Amino acid sequence: MEVSDYKNPEFLERYKKTPLLHPFVVFPSLLDIFGDVENKKILDLGCGSGDFAQLLAERGADVVGVDISEKWIEICKKEHANAQNLNFFVADGSNLEQLADESFDFVVMNMVLLNVPTKEKVQQIFKEVSRVLKKSGELVFTDLNPLGLMIEKTTAETQTYLPGFSYFKDGSKFKSKVLLTDGSEIEFVDLHWTLETYTCCLSDAEMYLYRIIEPQPVKEAPAVLKDYGIPEHIILVCRKL
Repeated sequence: MEVSDYKNPEFLERYKKTPLLHPFVVFPSLLDIFGDVENKKILDLGCGSGDFAQLLAERGADVVGVDISEKWIEICKKEHANAQNLNFFVADGSNLEQLADESFDFVVMNMVLLNVPTKEKVQQIFKEVSRVLKKSGELVFTDLNPLGLMIEKTTAETQTYLPGFSYFKDGSKFKSKVLLTDGSEIEFVDLHWTLETYTCCLSDAEMYLYRIIEPQPVKEAPAVLKDYGIPEHIILVCRKL
């Protein structure tokens, strides 16, 4: 079984309804982390729908959104055609040859690595991120929180562990049914990478992890998140040496 197909128009139409935790948990926390981004250059790697890239551009950042899915980029260019300081193009995160060395203040990757097919490619993505980051620039990336991942049903997600799954085994496959903002669900097939692997990849790419955030719902979140008691996402804030 392959991972989720982000080139499938039908799948992307469902995804555009937006996972519930993005606007009410993850995005607000990411914006707090970035703070004042006026005139900062930011790469949204694996930008998907481009919604978070637009939020950064609206706050004055110069944003480049890239994604391996030609269909996603087609949607981004259409949906965000009138946005200022925001550009999109197709690129593989493990080979960002279109981008110059040390050209970005920040790189953000939201729920990207769990769709990367091999450990070698994960390692190469970190190296490319480090290359395009300015000295002391920051990488901010998200993933499923290990605690939430290992609990079959949480507030907004239901996990199904596929044969051979182990938390300690890089590349283990699992399915996640994720609640969307309209009350419907979408199912992802993803890969798990351990936190140990991430820290090794960061070290090899001359970056280091200096902050971990387990975001919680904002006050404006809908009632379904009122009893949110198990962290479903984790945010890792890293810096280039």
